Amino acid sequence: MESIIVHTKNAMELAALKSVLKDMNIEFEKFHTRNHFHNQKTVKKINDKKEQKINRPNKPKGQ
Repeated sequence: MESIIVHTKNAMELAALKSVLKDMNIEFEKFHTRNHFHNQKTVKKINDKKEQKINRPNKPKGQ
């Protein structure tokens, strides 16, 4: 079947659309497109920082 992408303007439109789809037993998926690129960029940055901390040599204590 066909798929459509709907961009609602506010939470009220989104809630109304979801309720209509549920009442009609139409399957739908939730996907946030607005911050998708930013989120992946942020996740990569966090993972890179974790890798740097793991690979950093330990300083000798008391010297």
